[in-house]
Amino acid sequence: MTLVAIANAYVNCVELEERSRRDAPSLAEDLSILRSDLHALLMEALRDARIPYSDRSDAARLAFEIVRKHHQIA
Repeated sequence: MTLVAIANAYVNCVELEERSRRDAPSLAEDLSILRSDLHALLMEALRDARIPYSDRSDAARLAFEIVRKHHQIA
């Protein structure tokens, strides 16, 4: 997967997890596990792309930035 694809999957998962917390708590738990896995892939892809980040929160912020920029270009 490309960095953009991983970032996009992560962002979609975060947004879905936030919506599901209100409507389906058990689904939210499953999404939380998936989000953690995607986050690990995201940080690995950022390292591979030599994009610096300071911590998990910074990597998450970068995912949203990457997706926003990608959608502006497309």
